[in-house]
Amino acid sequence: MTSLLMHDSRRLVLPLDTTVDALIEFDRAHKRWPERVTLDGARLGPSGVVVVVRQSGQGAPIERTYSLAIVAAAIIHYCAKMRVPVPKNASKSVSVTQDGITMVLEGTLFLQRQHDALPDRRVAGRQITENSQADEGAGEQAEEAPSPASSDPSPAAEPGVTALDAAAEGQQTENGVA
Repeated sequence: MTSLLMHDSRRLVLPLDTTVDALIEFDRAHKRWPERVTLDGARLGPSGVVVVVRQSGQGAPIERTYSLAIVAAAIIHYCAKMRVPVPKNASKSVSVTQDGITMVLEGTLFLQRQHDALPDRRVAGRQITENSQADEGAGEQAEEAPSPASSDPSPAAEPGVTALDAAAEGQQTENGVA
């Protein structure tokens, strides 16, 4: 069987709160999140995310800066934990936007054909054109040659005319005269 292509493109937009949650979860999973800290704040920077934490017993807050590469890894880890499908073979890009962090996933899927292929468009288009030209030629010939049924004005003389057609013809004649 031949394979078909399907292009997949998705945008995952994570607000700052969700991004911070993903970063904390990622750091905890890799044992890099400090113990006994409280989250003091976070902000988006041009090259990543800055998380401000305060360690218990210390007065000065600590800023932790996460690059976009770390943010991307945290988002993929977070999506796996939350069961949001992220294709492994898709290309991934992360950027800082007004809405938060945006991850774009793009990929091409190769699928097996389930049904017969479409006919070649050029051949099918030519056949349609040839058929329509043949129909036009047949219509012109029919207009030129009088049919034997057209010499008899009665509806019964033509076998394909039904009673409804005869009634419709009678109404048209009456409306035309009146």
